[in-house]
Amino acid sequence: DNLAGVMRACRTPLAFTARLLPHGARRTAHRGNVPRSSVRTVVMASTSTTTLVTPKWVKDNLADIHVVDASWHMPALKRSAVDEFKAKRIPGAKFFDIDGVSDGANPAPHMLPSTQGMRAALNALGLIDDRAVVLYDNDGMFSVARAWWMFRVFGRDNVFVLDGGAPAYEAAGFTMELDGDVAAVDASAQACQDAMKGEKGSDFRGEREFLVKSMDDVIKNIDASTFQVVDARGQARFRGEAAEPRAGVRSGHIPGSRNVFFGDLLNSNKTFKTKDEIRAIFVSNGVDLSGDKPIVCSCGTGVTACILALALDTIGNPNAAVYDGSWSEYGADEGAPIAVGEA
Repeated sequence: DNLAGVMRACRTPLAFTARLLPHGARRTAHRGNVPRSSVRTVVMASTSTTTLVTPKWVKDNLADIHVVDASWHMPALKRSAVDEFKAKRIPGAKFFDIDGVSDGANPAPHMLPSTQGMRAALNALGLIDDRAVVLYDNDGMFSVARAWWMFRVFGRDNVFVLDGGAPAYEAAGFTMELDGDVAAVDASAQACQDAMKGEKGSDFRGEREFLVKSMDDVIKNIDASTFQVVDARGQARFRGEAAEPRAGVRSGHIPGSRNVFFGDLLNSNKTFKTKDEIRAIFVSNGVDLSGDKPIVCSCGTGVTACILALALDTIGNPNAAVYDGSWSEYGADEGAPIAVGEA
């Protein structure tokens, strides 16, 4: 088949091969002794090892991958991601609800669910095998990055993002699936919430805690300065010159943080800019990319922070963490110190 042909035609670098292994096989891969039976036969159709994939790659491999629509829209836009999915989607796509697959008991929006809740959501969508998952959204590059980060937090490695999303897929001339019967669009959310009934506590951090930061973590870091905080919000909000869209949330930023507006990393068609351009944007805004100091991404509600994390992944910084509660949590806490003005 097409994927088998790709396997015969190219050799996969070891580091990338490890990303396509089922859970538990990675330690062997790093020793350079990868059992042939453990390696997924899904590799990138190009020589690139980036997390981002092209519309053509998705189209060519539809029969061998899971495709997942992870669209979510800001409430003020009055758009329904569910209705849009029902009307039009990439063939065979399933719907993953980042708002519903969350800790519903937490007042902050779409906070990470428990491990049990996430597993239930993936099981409900049939995503429990080790086939590659390709995520996309209807904006091109927005909520899909949050879904990608969530999958990583909960231990899934063979997860990719369609650069430019559904608009890029359509622009490439590929056919979308219209109307008709679709799998229950509330399956992931309902399964998650059912699984989390009776669970106590919050501050869920999945299986890779190093990718998740809490408000306590970022407040302690103001003095300790053990990691860099990079804020994805627009400059006016960062500087405290514009009101926050959520009631009861103060304006400003976490003291000591840097500001890289997520939109600056994207082209007009919502694909990512080149690696050199992305690096230059981070560096020009005072972010150290040497790897000597870890990076933690923040934003308004933990969505566009994940765009920063995904951008960093594409330029070789794969372990950027995300402050899950972001400014909607931090700015609502009257006891949390804030700063205004430039970084």
